[in-house]
Amino acid sequence: MKDKRGFLFIIGFLVVLAGVGFWGYRQSAERRQLEVTLNNNYYRTFYELTENVQSLTVLLSKILVAEAPNQDRLIFMEIWQRANAAQINLTQLPLPDAMMVRTSKYFTQVGDYAYSFFKSGTPGTPTVKTKKEWETLNRLYKKADSLNTELVDLEKQLSQGKLYLSELKKGTSGVIQREKPKLAKASFNDIEKHMEDLPVLIYDGPFSEHLEKRKPMAINGARISAPRAQSIALTFVERQSSNGKYRVEKANLDRGKIPAYRVELVSRHPLRPKEGKVTLAVSQQGGRVLWLTRDRKINPPQISLAKAREIARRYLEERGYKDMVPVYFETIGGMIIFNFAATQDKVVLYPDQVKVTIALDTGEVVGFEANAFYMIHHKRKLLPPRLTVTQARKKLSPRLQVRTNGRLVVIPTGPEQEKLTYEFQGQLGKDTFLIYINALDGQEEKILRLVRNQEGILAL
Repeated sequence: MKDKRGFLFIIGFLVVLAGVGFWGYRQSAERRQLEVTLNNNYYRTFYELTENVQSLTVLLSKILVAEAPNQDRLIFMEIWQRANAAQINLTQLPLPDAMMVRTSKYFTQVGDYAYSFFKSGTPGTPTVKTKKEWETLNRLYKKADSLNTELVDLEKQLSQGKLYLSELKKGTSGVIQREKPKLAKASFNDIEKHMEDLPVLIYDGPFSEHLEKRKPMAINGARISAPRAQSIALTFVERQSSNGKYRVEKANLDRGKIPAYRVELVSRHPLRPKEGKVTLAVSQQGGRVLWLTRDRKINPPQISLAKAREIARRYLEERGYKDMVPVYFETIGGMIIFNFAATQDKVVLYPDQVKVTIALDTGEVVGFEANAFYMIHHKRKLLPPRLTVTQARKKLSPRLQVRTNGRLVVIPTGPEQEKLTYEFQGQLGKDTFLIYINALDGQEEKILRLVRNQEGILAL
């Protein structure tokens, strides 16, 4: 009897122990899940902060080279907004109190200073008037640039899994210097959501807002049939419509902003029919090739940038795109993407762009995109400039070291507005800028700062 009681006691103890263990496991799992969720939230806020500080740095650098009063006031308003946004981000991160106080004070100062210029500015008169004000703005810019560098360094630590953002509360230096810090487990997928407002890559063109047009301006002519679209696709790829390397596998009509036939071409080789498949979109109206992609493996680069550019230029010329000039490029994954802009009377039309992608292993064209071109391309009524390039150059900030002679270009200034401007490239310290001066009235229309990264050049 005694043995039976002892046995039941042991069984009961084991059941309780198992229950406690399961409860402990559940609690531990829930804590881990909560920690992951918490870190994901911190990551989102951190990247918002990084974005706002990067933009703040760029805006402060722009104000140092801006010369037009109206341009000044717009930039100061943006600085104030970015500083406030960064301030909010900062309060949502588990940062050490010392860093919170110091950095928070900076955001408050730069925001208030920018807002004071915005409020006191009078249309038609310079916003920044004294040497002391310029010196203060320059110091604020250098501070933002330094903070931006610190955040980029912290971003590297995060991407390498060297710390949890939740550990920053314990003191950043202690976490980084620890011999075996925790590995970051949280997913970075949500970072994508915060990329929408980042500066556009210059190879996509800083002037891309014009694509909200209602109707394509360069698509005209009669509607074509599917067989005709197939013939156009083959001719575009091989400069012949039959007996070439490719055959049509299928062609379907896609409805979209520009209704087009999606034509798929495959190799005629009996053993490799799917090798290097080429897909094109041919507009239903007028039979224009809107885009092309070639599906194939890209091997290590073998050809130079100059050779690839010449291949792209010749490719366009052979297909009827005359007088196009290369304006931007980006290298990625063994390929290089060139943007070519149309010209009219030697004036560069920035809105009218075509992209050509070259594989750097063989120099083969693996991509073509002309949607933007067909949405906007048309013959402009260009008024003769009222300012000479020398007069326009005098409108630039004296603090800017001008690097180019200036050229006439058309830029969009709104969904349906364009302006004829002189484009100048200049340097201020280590920063490079593109300044656009209205060729008719001398107003400073736009300032872009060029920033190089691993993938290409950013226009901010």
